[in-house]
Amino acid sequence: MTIFATAKFNIMKQQKTIVTILLNILFCAALLWFFPRNAFLRPPLDSQAKEYISGLLLLATLYANYYLFYPKLYRSHTSLYWSSVVIACLVAGSIELALGHTIIAYCCAQVIQKVGPFYFFSEVLSLIVFRNLAFNLFAYVLRERKQLQQSLETESKVVYQFARMLDVCDDKNNCQHIPIDKVLYCKKNGNETEIHTIDGIKYTRYCTIKYLEQHLGDKEFIRISASVIVPYQYIASCDGKAVTLKNLSRTEVPLSFPLDTKRAPQIAAAIDEYLHADIEEKNVLQPESEEEKGKKGPSVPPKEKLDAVLNYIKEHPGCRSTELISHTSYSQTTMDRCLFELKKKGLIEYTGSKKRGGYFILNS
Repeated sequence: MTIFATAKFNIMKQQKTIVTILLNILFCAALLWFFPRNAFLRPPLDSQAKEYISGLLLLATLYANYYLFYPKLYRSHTSLYWSSVVIACLVAGSIELALGHTIIAYCCAQVIQKVGPFYFFSEVLSLIVFRNLAFNLFAYVLRERKQLQQSLETESKVVYQFARMLDVCDDKNNCQHIPIDKVLYCKKNGNETEIHTIDGIKYTRYCTIKYLEQHLGDKEFIRISASVIVPYQYIASCDGKAVTLKNLSRTEVPLSFPLDTKRAPQIAAAIDEYLHADIEEKNVLQPESEEEKGKKGPSVPPKEKLDAVLNYIKEHPGCRSTELISHTSYSQTTMDRCLFELKKKGLIEYTGSKKRGGYFILNS
């Protein structure tokens, strides 16, 4: 599941990068299309080629600010950052004025008797400079918002990983943190996600269910449908069509959620693996005492069944009880007794975590 989730995340990251590139190309094409057709944001130029160059100059200052000036200078040298932006705008404006010098001089000569050339020139110059600065402020706002969002996401991940807390909002829209172990399930509700706890309290988080899935990871939580995420530890059963949670909120009927029809087999297999791994870990960590053995008095499986299980573990080290059951066609009870008897004799051992571990032959 971890490898699958990592591969899926890498594919999603590549798709996001491709979409970002396409959006940037679309923005550049729209701006270059707009410049030759509208003189509101540019001085009058005598050729369409010069109008395209005027648009390219604006794009150059915009992307230089977004990808070069802001990430390199803003956090360490704020004054140098703003100086670089202003200088870039002035250079681009000077080049643009040089491109339209002929037509500007002609216009100035025509209106010199009315308003004077200085007024006309200052009007055109101010148009170019303030236009470039406005576009660069737009890039600054985008970068600052992105920086703030990344900082909040980093802080949220640190709090989740080390403090085991999740930031949420209560019914009065007050922000607070709740322990991860108290989350019973998460459900999508429009543009926000509802987070229900084992205490019966409902919180909200202003994020998509997809973002919350990536934030929580796949080790403790699983997304069972397009709108529901549940923790493994509170799953009571899964019949392949729906997941039933443990009745911790003191309701009359236990909570049940249908599985995603397209991914139902994979989800059911992951849940079944977790539940069986939990049973196996309990058997390993909590062996029966002598008194419990005397009370239960379990019957010892036949020797041929023990040999069949032992031989399969020799040929497939690290196998799990589900794999053994599918190979031998024994029932779950019979397999548990076989594994218990082999561990009692010191022939096998369970090694690893409850989700990734398996049975191995002891060298002794």
